[in-house]
Amino acid sequence: MYKSHLKVIGIASLIGFSGIAGNVQAAGFYAGADLVQLDSELDFLTPGIPKEKYTTSHLRLKGGIEATNWLSVEAQLLTGADDTAVDIFGDTYSYDTGMIFGIFAKPHVIIGSFDLYGLVGYATADAEYDCSPSCPPKLKATLNGVAYGAGAQFLLTKNLKISLDYMMYHDGKENASDGIVSGPVDVTTSGFGLGVNYTF
Repeated sequence: MYKSHLKVIGIASLIGFSGIAGNVQAAGFYAGADLVQLDSELDFLTPGIPKEKYTTSHLRLKGGIEATNWLSVEAQLLTGADDTAVDIFGDTYSYDTGMIFGIFAKPHVIIGSFDLYGLVGYATADAEYDCSPSCPPKLKATLNGVAYGAGAQFLLTKNLKISLDYMMYHDGKENASDGIVSGPVDVTTSGFGLGVNYTF
């Protein structure tokens, strides 16, 4: 698994360095912030147990370097958040998505007042699942893997942009453990973000 993660990072880095070498220009730095709503779906891969869905809201900070006129490299950091539900038996179900960190290659093209872009890279987060009082200790898992998305920015001024994007931060099986026993869980984490970027 870790080899595949390193391949993703290596490819993203290679794309970035190739772009810099092929189209040298003064690098532009940018930073931004978004409100992000994520939908997380948990499948415990057990017959008779339905998938569980949770919705969380996050603040996302991001920053990057515009290496060329068609490629940027961007880092993202999302705050942690949790969602809670109560079933008909009074059990409380809680899913906590910890801080998400991602690094991405960001190819883009400007068409009129819009900057259309894609993102591909790597993201990681710690997640925690709890259902009390009927469940054993909290299940914990680390969500690692390829992350990707697409979006658009509207250019308000030369330096200020409004952005809207869709991101898939995780889609795959991970090992969840309560410290004693462990097992696979299929987790999907995706959603939309809306915010602003400023280029320095």
